[in-house]
Amino acid sequence: MPDQLRESFAAFRNAVERTDAAGLHDVRVRRTRRTRNRVVAASAATVAAFALAGVVVLPRLPSDDTTSAASGQAFSDSDAAEGSEENAADNQAAEELPDEGAPAEEAPVDEGAAGAIAVAESSLLTWDDIQAVGETGPGALPYGASLVLPALCDARSSYEQYSVPTAVYSAAWALTDARLDQAVIEYDSDQQAADALARLVQDSPACPVINEFASIEFTGNDASLGSEVAFFDLQVVDEDDESSSTSEITVTRISNVLVEVVLTPDGPVVADDRRSAALAEASIGRILTLK
Repeated sequence: MPDQLRESFAAFRNAVERTDAAGLHDVRVRRTRRTRNRVVAASAATVAAFALAGVVVLPRLPSDDTTSAASGQAFSDSDAAEGSEENAADNQAAEELPDEGAPAEEAPVDEGAAGAIAVAESSLLTWDDIQAVGETGPGALPYGASLVLPALCDARSSYEQYSVPTAVYSAAWALTDARLDQAVIEYDSDQQAADALARLVQDSPACPVINEFASIEFTGNDASLGSEVAFFDLQVVDEDDESSSTSEITVTRISNVLVEVVLTPDGPVVADDRRSAALAEASIGRILTLK
């Protein structure tokens, strides 16, 4: 009986499936379609939900690209810091630069150093120079010379009386009626030379008596020969015959150099100031020529 029923139901099912009339077969087909659509929709929704959850909820795993991005960010931060430091340095440098519209401060110029003259043995007069001013005589003496203006007041030597200059060169010549001594005296600056000359002018009236045989007198000055010039009379008494002679000393300043020119006459005749001034002027001219 069960077998007959199964066969009957199978035959009935086959007949139903083959019929063109609407019936149980259409119902099952529609039901199957609805079920499949629901499954598909549910699967799509599940996939979408998992995809959304993967984006929003799941942490982002590190990768080579992420590491590179972090390194780039760190490099960018370093660059930004360096850029800030460079900008700060540029700003500071800009603040330190003087305004182009305002004159920049300049270091003071040492006029004495800028116009300093260096003397040497060649700075002394030559015999031709001496003859050019009208002097005659035997010419250069075979021995050396030294400073003539003596030590005054608290000075211990002529060198100290001239305030200890940097360099001194001197020479002597025999003229027809006198002896000529010349010295070129160098200082480090114009001011030192001016101070040394001022000391000579101050000490000569302050301490006119050198010793029992000699005395000195400041007789005047003349700025036409150089920056400054001073004239002195040096009187010396011969202790043997008590005769006296007066030497004319001319000290001229040109920049940082003093020039001492001394005419010592043979006998009691006082040297002519014009001769001494001419020789001093020739001395200055030679120094300036060689400068």
